[in-house]
Amino acid sequence: MSTTRRTRVQGTHFRHQGKFKPVLKYRKGKKVVPMPFGEKIKPESRVPLNEGVNVNIDNKRITLSKGEATLTREYQVALLTFKQEGEELIVSGNTSNAKVRAVVGTFAAHLKNMQKGLEEPFVYKLKITSVHFPMTSKLEGNSFELKNFLGGKKIRKAEIPQGVDVKINGDIIELSSRDIELVGMTATRMEQLTRVTKRDRRVFQDGIFITEKAGKVL
Repeated sequence: MSTTRRTRVQGTHFRHQGKFKPVLKYRKGKKVVPMPFGEKIKPESRVPLNEGVNVNIDNKRITLSKGEATLTREYQVALLTFKQEGEELIVSGNTSNAKVRAVVGTFAAHLKNMQKGLEEPFVYKLKITSVHFPMTSKLEGNSFELKNFLGGKKIRKAEIPQGVDVKINGDIIELSSRDIELVGMTATRMEQLTRVTKRDRRVFQDGIFITEKAGKVL
């Protein structure tokens, strides 16, 4: 198959006006015909629903519930459309560009994580490591407080959002929540409390470190 290119109007100033449109052609038997354009297909992803999961789609929010557990997530109406067919939830994009295809795949993964959270909370574990100075930690309302990091007098605090349960057992901190993004964000906040700059981390190993993410040991 051979291809050639030509302009729609030759020898004019159409190219400078932005009206230059190259046409691809191919030989079909004894004739040369224009090459057909591919059909633009809107992206779509089907997410199977677990038994007992109820779906409620209201304006810009989609809510999954099972028993007393409920999770809600917002989405962009201009990009996505949701539809329930039997035991499946169909996530479809409103256009066929690359951005919408990526958003459809991402939101399908979010829906799967939401269903996992309805079945069982996600658990993150962190460890407080003290090499030079012993650190103390406690919960004060909705705030996590850390004292004596590298001998400093400053009390380091991290806000605990609603929906995340925190348990402190010695040097082990356990976070649990049905929302995987919420518990992951809280674990990152705690780990960033002891971020060390301009020092050799091989020597200054004091800090809080994530050791387990949703059952996966790091």
